[in-house]
Amino acid sequence: KAMTGTVRAVHKRREGAEALARWNNPEKGIVLPMHFIPIFEENGFITKLDDYMISQVSKLLAEWKLQGKKLIPISVNLSSALLAIPNLAEHICKLVDEYGTNHQYIELEITENAFFGDKKSLRQTVHELKMYGFPISMDDFGSGYSSLNSLKDLPIDVLKLDMEFFREDTMEKRSEIVIKEIIQLAKNLNMKVVAEGIEREEQVDFLSEQGCDLIQGFYFAKPMKIGAFEKVVESSIE
Repeated sequence: KAMTGTVRAVHKRREGAEALARWNNPEKGIVLPMHFIPIFEENGFITKLDDYMISQVSKLLAEWKLQGKKLIPISVNLSSALLAIPNLAEHICKLVDEYGTNHQYIELEITENAFFGDKKSLRQTVHELKMYGFPISMDDFGSGYSSLNSLKDLPIDVLKLDMEFFREDTMEKRSEIVIKEIIQLAKNLNMKVVAEGIEREEQVDFLSEQGCDLIQGFYFAKPMKIGAFEKVVESSIE
């Protein structure tokens, strides 16, 4: 098991990260999530991975606090299966509170797939998580069909623009208009915006001009192990 992080930044100032899972197989080496996550979702092991990631991030932040290091928010993905369990907010609180970690540093990511289930139950879960102080983000915004309805119904704190918006080698005018309007919509709803999958300087410049709050992608850093990430954060402290 290994946990890696991708850096979020504004003008190269590190402001947060996303915790990612990588399976370090003794025979095959590093196995990417696209190869094992679907299997975990099918056999039900995915909720154990969710718990593991939440616990590991909580433990890491607690260690940073004891060491007097800078604390930054770290986002953790929640699977649709985990969102379906009863009393989820209490369950996550128990995992985090074991290490005494402040809830505000654990950002919980919900993907659009979650909105195809029991919407009433999901709304209740999100409200409870926010009541306990966890920031909530919507991951991969724009990749599905439920995006706008979910923005209307759920008190999301952070909107993460899907990386498909930025796949093209050059930003076309129509793409720029769509991205600009989404950023403005999010701001009108008092949400922060994170752009994912950013690799080029012209993308950073455009997003900065539009007031995008955070930018995440290879332009700043590729996924890295915790030790390397700690060095990146320490080097960014002014």
